[in-house]
Amino acid sequence: MEDLISKREVLERYGISYGALYRWKRLGLIPEEWFIKKSTVTGQETFFNREQICQRVELILERKENISLEELAEVLAGKRKEQQSRRRLILETRFDRREYSVEELKNAVLTDGERKISILDYLREVSL
Repeated sequence: MEDLISKREVLERYGISYGALYRWKRLGLIPEEWFIKKSTVTGQETFFNREQICQRVELILERKENISLEELAEVLAGKRKEQQSRRRLILETRFDRREYSVEELKNAVLTDGERKISILDYLREVSL
């Protein structure tokens, strides 16, 4: 079972405002998909994966004194891009070996006679 923390607990724990949290979301510092909406007895509340959000909030609070939030968002986006570009398709034959970044691929097709099966979508899915 996933260890969740409520939005209210995050705000109280780190002494940040609701406005700051949503600004960080708008800037891409906290991804939209991290905001988990759940029904509770008092209505709908927002929760986060505890480890994920705590690490990110601590990083933001630690770094915001030395770098603008916009620059930090770019750094975090670059890290994600860098991680994705490490995913490679390696094709080896008895003659040679070639490597391709999954993001560089335009098309990848497996043929079986007349039938053609695109494997590019699959490669992109597993590279997320």
